[in-house]
This record gives sequence, C-alpha cells and structure tokens, in this order.
Amino acid sequence: MRIMVLIGALASLVVAVGLLGGGAYGAESMASPPCPSALVQALHEAERRVDSLRPDKSGQARVFAADGSEFTAGQAMWMKSQLKLAEQSCAKNDSATAADHMREVNQLLRAHLPK
Repeated sequence: MRIMVLIGALASLVVAVGLLGGGAYGAESMASPPCPSALVQALHEAERRVDSLRPDKSGQARVFAADGSEFTAGQAMWMKSQLKLAEQSCAKNDSATAADHMREVNQLLRAHLPK
C-alpha cells in the first residue's frame, strides 16, 4: 500500500512538472514561431549547399559544392558554424541574430557562384 502511495505521488509530481514546464514552453512557442518561415526556408537552402561541401581528402585545401562553386576548406567550416549559430538563434527566438548569420553566409555563397 505504501508503494502505491509513493508511485501515485511520483506520478502526480511528473504530471505537475510537465504541465508547468511543457505548458509554458508550448504556449510561448505557439504564440510566436521561432523564426519567420522565409528565414527558415533560406536556412535550409543554405544548409543544402554548404552540406554539399565535402573534402575528398582530410587535408584538401579547396572544396566544391554540388552546384560547382569552389570554396576553401576554412570557408566551408566557417559557413557550417554560422548556420549552426543561426539555428541556435532561431531556437532562442532571436530571429534578428539568425538573420545576421544568414546574411553573412549568403554573401559568401553569392560571391562564389559558378560562372
């Protein structure tokens, strides 16, 4: 009988924590989306291009995207880190910072469009 009371109390605690923590987060996320859909779409498009930058060898200095654009390995790593920062900013509901990171990545991507 005592075990059943403890299990019931534990279950009530889990439900209460879920309602407090999850409810507040759920209400906040429903009220305002993390980032505008246009920004999320641009982020996914940039990720697609940047993810195609894969060096053939570990010490390769130049890498090529699927569309033929050419970057240094350092530029590719920088863009990947900027996209990760943009995603983190969106998760924190900071679309202005996410947009800044995206703007920098897009400038570099446009500068290296294949001719």
